Amino acid sequence: MIGGPRLDTPSAVGDEGRPRATSLTIAALIVAAFALATGVLSGDPRLFSGIALLAGIAVAGLTLLDRDGLGPTVIGHLCFLPAATGVVASVGQMSVAPLLALGVAVAMVGVATAWTDVLDRETVAAATVSSVVSYLFAVVGLVVGTVVVALAWLCWKVVSAVAGGASPIATTVCLGVLGVAASGCLYFAVTQLPLLQLTARSRRDAMAARLKQGTQSLKLVALGSAAFSVVVPLALLVTPFGQLVASPPFSLGIRLLSSWVVLAPLLAVTAGALLAGSGAIVIRKFTTEFDAASVRTVGAAIAAAGYVVLLAPFLLRIGIFGFASLPAVFFGALLLPLVVYLLLVLVIGGLTFGLLPARAGPAALTASGLICASIGAAQADLSSLLVFAGVVGGLVVWDVGTFGLGLTAELGHRPETRRLELYHSVFAVGVGLLGIAAVGLVDTARHAVGAAIGSPETMALAAIGVLLLLAPLRG
Repeated sequence: MIGGPRLDTPSAVGDEGRPRATSLTIAALIVAAFALATGVLSGDPRLFSGIALLAGIAVAGLTLLDRDGLGPTVIGHLCFLPAATGVVASVGQMSVAPLLALGVAVAMVGVATAWTDVLDRETVAAATVSSVVSYLFAVVGLVVGTVVVALAWLCWKVVSAVAGGASPIATTVCLGVLGVAASGCLYFAVTQLPLLQLTARSRRDAMAARLKQGTQSLKLVALGSAAFSVVVPLALLVTPFGQLVASPPFSLGIRLLSSWVVLAPLLAVTAGALLAGSGAIVIRKFTTEFDAASVRTVGAAIAAAGYVVLLAPFLLRIGIFGFASLPAVFFGALLLPLVVYLLLVLVIGGLTFGLLPARAGPAALTASGLICASIGAAQADLSSLLVFAGVVGGLVVWDVGTFGLGLTAELGHRPETRRLELYHSVFAVGVGLLGIAAVGLVDTARHAVGAAIGSPETMALAAIGVLLLLAPLRG
């Protein structure tokens, strides 16, 4: 997120949006340097590259969810929830201390939200609601799709067992049920499709009469099929007519009626009419009174279908090759988004109750992430210089970010203030480097005289350094 197209639309003087670009670049470089140094000391320089990529995609998706168009809304959904879920999963699977991984992830998200200027209560709350709707659509669609596939498979098995005329009673029951289903689905499709509206105005009266006659005929066919599926099997069961039908030449007729020549068209008509009627309802629902709310709803529904399409290849691959437990992956895909929504609710609560400042929320989030990562680095017994550098980096990021916000509020984004920002940033970073060097010398002296260096002492040293840095940076 250090460079690239802008996803926000800043105005001129008085816009209290994101900080100036130079200040944000300095903050982003500090976070990247800390993540790289942590990776090098942990033995893998690319340790946090995956989290950085996913965090950037998630924040880009969060930004696109604030747009009004259908395309950006769909792309925002497809970027935000999968990437945010990936960040949560990556933090949980990192080989370093949990606080260290969590802090770096939070700092990266903070920098990304600063670039896109989306960390405000209204934007985060609207994006959360829209994403929850999309998630619910996906879950409900997955459940309904599973039930439909199971019913279709069961019907196919029943029809396949009946095909061939092995039992006259089963054949007549199957024909009667298919007749009821086909006539019912056709009636449903005729009443939902805009057949009358698509007819020429001069022929609408005749078409209306035909549709009325056709729907009445379909009702009669459904009633007749229902009666056929009950009366004829009972007659075959309790009268000698059943033995007569089971013997040639009547058995040939039963086999013809139970062959795929008769059953396949009935199945095709039933499925086609059901899909046509359902499609007409969906299209009418989403195209009538199409406004901003409809755009968000349609975008959430399309993204829900995209979630299922993205998840299906992984589930199929796991099911075929047995790489992992299928239920574990399935329930992980359902439960990890709930963790994302819980974190979003915490962010909304922090913005509502003032725990995160309204203007400087991204800077505060980035600084908090670096300090949290420093605590994790101390727990992981990494270098004390890295621990103190993380705390100093958090303080410098906060200072540079709030300075850039001040320039934004006073001057807007159009005037050139790069020299002023660079001067302040160089001063802040220089003071931070001097503090790190001084603490490094003190720590080296303590190590030379044999003092034990542990996590509590390291954090106490970092705290003293922070207190010393407060005066020159903010005073």
